[in-house]
Amino acid sequence: MNATKVSIGTAVFLSVFKAAVGIWSGSLAVLSSAFDSMLDVISSTVNFYAIRVSMTPPDKNHPYGHAKFEPLAAQIQSFIILFSGAYILYKAYANFHSEVQIKAVGVNIAVMTVSIAITGALVYFLKYAANKLKSSVLYADSLHYRTDLLSGTGVLIALVAIKFTGLHVIDSIVSAVIAVYIIVSALRLNFQVTRELLDETLPEEDMKTVQEILDRHKCEIVDVHKLRTRSAGNQKFIDMHLVLYHGLSLQDGNDIRTDIEKRIRKGIHGADVNIYIEPCDPEHCDTCCVCGEQEQDKNKNSGSN
Repeated sequence: MNATKVSIGTAVFLSVFKAAVGIWSGSLAVLSSAFDSMLDVISSTVNFYAIRVSMTPPDKNHPYGHAKFEPLAAQIQSFIILFSGAYILYKAYANFHSEVQIKAVGVNIAVMTVSIAITGALVYFLKYAANKLKSSVLYADSLHYRTDLLSGTGVLIALVAIKFTGLHVIDSIVSAVIAVYIIVSALRLNFQVTRELLDETLPEEDMKTVQEILDRHKCEIVDVHKLRTRSAGNQKFIDMHLVLYHGLSLQDGNDIRTDIEKRIRKGIHGADVNIYIEPCDPEHCDTCCVCGEQEQDKNKNSGSN
């Protein structure tokens, strides 16, 4: 929550700061950056309420909780980023044909230098918070400001080039390049969160962790089926059915389930694990280590008799 508040406050300051200078000087590149910062205010506000809602506990209508609000907010944000990129591309085209001249290039350079420094600090902070909390919405926010950082750097380079060459058309060209980058970033983000909204399985490294934990009890586990995984925000849901050796006591079976659940929660941050236990079919019980050992003991005893 504090991360989104910092993000909103920073976006408001930068948007007002750059917009005032951009309007005064007539620089499309600076105005484009200001416009993007204004969209950041909207995006960060959406993120703030998305995280707030996602943290509420499960209720009657949402037994799995409200974590899906995070990727939903991230998808909304991707559309906002896409719109801003398309608008900047249009304005770059219009200014190129109008041959717009900008003034006070030195002031614009100073403004963009300050903006880049502030945005860089914010990107580092949001990325740290996203990794710590495993939050897709904070990751989307950091991505959004990372595009601002790169576009701001491009604007600064363009302004320096204009100052030394006098070619004001560079302003429109750089703005168009920035717009294309923003559009591509928005599409990538949209594809990423769409997979999460469609309940795509967990990443391969998480699935490997689950398998390694199950292998610790391979002598008691006859079969694993209905293994289903998905993620929602910073939560990861793992469901499975375990077929255990039929000779185990109820307490032993519960101990195995508890151990597996504990290890998965420890190995995978934010894991919500639900395991259903089934006894094996005695006719096929020689498929596990426990039954195999018992079968060997029986053969030894019968041989000795």
